[in-house]
Amino acid sequence: MSLLDNVRMINDVYFLSDVDNTFEKLYVEVRKRENRIYSDHEVSQLPSVPPYNLHYKEWVLRKITSDRFIRYLKQKRNGLILLDVGCGNGWFTSLIAKSNTSEVYGIDVNKLEIEQAARVFNLQNLHFVYGNLFDDIFPKKSFDMITLNASAQYFKDLNYLLNKLLSLMTDDGEIHILDTPFYRSEELASARERTAAYYKSLGHLEMAKYYFHHSYEEIEKFNYSILFNPRALKVKLKKFLNVKDSPFPWIKILK
Repeated sequence: MSLLDNVRMINDVYFLSDVDNTFEKLYVEVRKRENRIYSDHEVSQLPSVPPYNLHYKEWVLRKITSDRFIRYLKQKRNGLILLDVGCGNGWFTSLIAKSNTSEVYGIDVNKLEIEQAARVFNLQNLHFVYGNLFDDIFPKKSFDMITLNASAQYFKDLNYLLNKLLSLMTDDGEIHILDTPFYRSEELASARERTAAYYKSLGHLEMAKYYFHHSYEEIEKFNYSILFNPRALKVKLKKFLNVKDSPFPWIKILK
């Protein structure tokens, strides 16, 4: 708990930055339009949802990703210190905390969701933090592992983000990016057009300014590997056989 010594806590959330709800107001409104604001009970069951859930097919795929990552994590030593960036309502963060004896920190700038996370998931080794990573709220080399599950797309400058995370990581630590689309450079323009059209259909075109499309070229300067590649031949074969799997890569980055 040394990372959070003398930190003010409100509603079981540690506040390491001043609250700025400029983005949160828009984000929450969009989530409501998408029917992605869940009750406490629903959050406690994620990634499992009933078949009548509007996003059932998506959650089936997200469960595949989370199960795959938890299997990987269980092979690691206990006692890791792990940071989940953009943890939202905390469902994935809680799965990590339940999987071993790691100290797990979930961080977000969405006050509504992170307060729900702290309310729903009460584990001794799990801590929820409201904070902006770029405010230098954590000491360097604080974490053995850092995860971004469906959150990297909300950061404009991936290079800046990854360099910041690398500074927070121990020398033998790992960054894992999950459930985030990555594109080839020639695919970026059409992806941006689709995103703008989607948010316009929801009546919130301004949200497109906060959603960023990252390319594989952006990570080439880093020491990365792809642990799951949706473009691999065997994955395409599974799709041909109607076996469901994630459409997103699992990217691991080391120092």
